[in-house]
Amino acid sequence: MADVHDVAAAVLDATGPESPMKLQKLLYYAQAWHLARYDEPMFAARIEAWRRGPVVPEVYHRHRGRTEVCSWQEGDPRGLSERERSVVRDVVERYGKFSRHELSDMAHDEEPWRAARGGLAESEPSSAPLSNEVMARYFRRLTSDGDEAVAEAVGSARLEGRDVPDDLVATLRSVAAGELSMDEAIAREIEALRRS
Repeated sequence: MADVHDVAAAVLDATGPESPMKLQKLLYYAQAWHLARYDEPMFAARIEAWRRGPVVPEVYHRHRGRTEVCSWQEGDPRGLSERERSVVRDVVERYGKFSRHELSDMAHDEEPWRAARGGLAESEPSSAPLSNEVMARYFRRLTSDGDEAVAEAVGSARLEGRDVPDDLVATLRSVAAGELSMDEAIAREIEALRRS
């Protein structure tokens, strides 16, 4: 398992100077995609569900007060395995083009951050940890084929105590197979609600 400071150094080595907020989000995505691909965390440091999105406090306390982080002297990118470096490269390629605010908004829309915060309003502080299990499941679902994604989504809903009617599952499968657009699926579900 990598040291989070080596991961931070690798991220900054790939991106160049970044805002502390963007560095935090890229660390979150590196952890999430490593979990999704390999079913094990990249680093052991805790990620918490703060107001502005996922944050690694161990890293935050070292860049606190800075407006830009140019390099990470506390870590060494050479400390990462080839597999870990590959995930960092993929994350920087996928997410590096987004601003810190766009990344924060994206993380706010994702299940790992929302699940960790429970029902807290976005403006409420929180130090609740993000679940590695939820991150792995959520990000793995993004690369699943249609049937797998539907099965995982339905399974997750049922684990949370939510009932998923068979007709909704059929609609989801039709969307996943490309037989129905998302707009058509939403219109179909609205019509079913009106009838009930």
